[in-house]
Parts: sequence; structure tokens; C-alpha cells
Amino acid sequence: MIAFTKQTLPDISRSLNFFNVMTYDLMNRRDNVTKHHSGVELSLDSINAYLEAGVPPQGINLGFAFYVKWFRTDPNGGCDKNPIGCKTVLMEDPRTGADLGQCGAFAWNDRVPRELAFSFRLAQRDGKYDEVGGGFYYWDSEENIFWTWDTPEAIARKFPLIVRQKDLGGVFAWGLGEDGPEFNHLKALTEEVKDYKRVHPDQVVVEVPEPELPEPEDDLHDYKDEL
Repeated sequence: MIAFTKQTLPDISRSLNFFNVMTYDLMNRRDNVTKHHSGVELSLDSINAYLEAGVPPQGINLGFAFYVKWFRTDPNGGCDKNPIGCKTVLMEDPRTGADLGQCGAFAWNDRVPRELAFSFRLAQRDGKYDEVGGGFYYWDSEENIFWTWDTPEAIARKFPLIVRQKDLGGVFAWGLGEDGPEFNHLKALTEEVKDYKRVHPDQVVVEVPEPELPEPEDDLHDYKDEL
């Protein structure tokens, strides 16, 4: 949002048909406490920032993530009391910005890393939905790993809370191929879009004719070998 301010957005908007707001990766290795990487509350904060800066709701598309993220937590960081907002270990070198290997991500069509496979099976079995922040998560108390991702059910809950309530123009995902081979997240999102379009008219697009350009005059200048 550094370049997208209330002063600059009106000019930027005139050159764009829509904004794809990437409401995912909202937790990354620079963070030091756990949170949902694509949760409802943080996604709403992002959408509201664009709306307050003057972008019309029909010009905003909400982003969905078709992948899983994990983060190593501090064993003494308070995650046993509240896994949301507890301390992580240091995940990025503060001097060089290098990844310290304490977090990562993988898509649904990826092979789960061997060292994470058992923990992720627990996450899939015992994960839960956070009614406050609006995201699916699991904290592995044995491995000290925080998992965050959107299930198809979480997508079905997020869509009406943001797209419908804010009257947004559409959605997109990163990335479609990452949801294979079952494509359960894509199916869930597609159903929400179909239902939305039944009661939401398509945006009216005004076609702007291209300006007529004058015929070029004969140019006698010799350009050969100038570049």
C-alpha cells in the first residue's frame, strides 16, 4: 500500500479495470507472532484500506490462497494458552534478510515434506476454525508448529463475509494449478461465485472507443544502424 494512497489511487484507477488484492501471505517470516495468513479479519482490513483510499468496491477482487503455510513457534511463547498471537522463533535474519528455514509453504499438488508429514496429518485431523479471526489453523504442541490455511468450508464462510458484504467485483486465487489433483478449494470458490452471480448483476462495462490516429507522414530520415 506504499504507493496506493488516497492521493495517488484516483490517478492509478483511471488506468486499471480492477485491483487484485492479495489477501493471503498475511503472515510471513518477518512476523514474530502467529496469525492467519488468509483470515477474514486481516483480509477485511486489506479490503477496507483500498475502499477508504477511494477504490470502488466493484473494482476490487478478493484473493484466495490454494496452499498451506507453517511456522515454527517459540516453545516458551505462550502458544499452549492461545495459539493465535503467540510468539514464533526468529524466522528471518535481521541483518541479511535470509530465510532461516523456520517456516514454509506447499501447495495441495505438492508432496508434503517428509519431516512435516506427520504434523500436517494431525493438522488436517484436529485443525479448527477461529471464529474471531476467521481462519482455519492448528498448533502442534509436540513439534511447535503453527499451521494456517483455508479449507473449502473456510472459503464458504469467508466469501459472504467479505465479497457479499462489501459488494466486491470478483475473486481470484493463487494459484489454480496448486489445488490439484482434487481441486476442492476451486470447487468451493466456484460454487460461491455462481451463487453470488445469481443475485448480483454483472458489472456494466462502458466501452471506450480507441482514438483515431493521424496517418503517418512520409519519413525521409534514414534510421539504419542508429541503434
